[in-house]
Amino acid sequence: MFLRHHLPAICVVCLQAPSILLAQEDTFVHHTPRTQYLFPEEAGLSYVLMDGASVHEAPATDAAVVLRAASGSAVSVMDVVLDTLRVNGISSYWYQVELGAVQGWTWGGNLAQRAFGSHADAAVKFFGGIDHVMPSDSGLTDHSYRLIAVKGGKEVGRIVVRSFAWGFEEVHNRGDLGLPNVDDVITLTVPCVGGCGCATGEVVVFWRGGRLHHAADLMGTPDGEYSENVLFLYPSDMDGEPGAVVRVTSTYEEDGSDTDEGEEYVASPTLTRILRREYLRWDGKGLVPQGKPMEEKRYTVALD
Repeated sequence: MFLRHHLPAICVVCLQAPSILLAQEDTFVHHTPRTQYLFPEEAGLSYVLMDGASVHEAPATDAAVVLRAASGSAVSVMDVVLDTLRVNGISSYWYQVELGAVQGWTWGGNLAQRAFGSHADAAVKFFGGIDHVMPSDSGLTDHSYRLIAVKGGKEVGRIVVRSFAWGFEEVHNRGDLGLPNVDDVITLTVPCVGGCGCATGEVVVFWRGGRLHHAADLMGTPDGEYSENVLFLYPSDMDGEPGAVVRVTSTYEEDGSDTDEGEEYVASPTLTRILRREYLRWDGKGLVPQGKPMEEKRYTVALD
């Protein structure tokens, strides 16, 4: 079957997940201080996400500032005070940090939650974390994530991407995936919250030419037989195309219209699965048509 093995699993049974309640609560950022390690010497370094992050003499906003830390700066998280501060919809504790000879306290939201390197340039390091979680003009929650690139101790790239649903889960650097004009493909997983009918998928960011680019939002909807799935195939994938990003969309449609005949409901007799492949290329600014025509395949089954 055409590309069946690449498509994400479908939600067959729809249940209202209790996690939708959690999604409406404050986003809390945690870090693990050295005091909570069995062997404190094994505690790794943390990194500053917010450029110019305030480091205070004491764990309070009105305490004297001893340092403005640059993004990407390596710090040792020494201790924590369980006094919650909420900024831009993000809640976190105060953490005692050490930067060289300087020691002080900073809010946990100033520190990165993810740190990883570039596959193309070992000198480039990426740092990520929640930027803000705030109500938007549309009435939905604007849950945004910040990615920065640092080279030689200096921030050289920054982007803030917005979730199309309830935030982000895993963040991965997948390398160039065989694309000739992209150095790193960074994917941010958007979780499904609320059961069938929710939005889920990936936000895709490209690193190229010393810049972070928001390449695409791959949004799908798990909803039983009527799910929609969207994904990218890259050149390095088994079904990939050299030099191309293939956008694969799986949708469904009922053949014929549902009708009411008095008290009796008559459903469409068949269900058709539609698979589309669109061929794109990266022009350095965005994904544009490659020139190869879109392909479409349909599979029809009879409904009971």
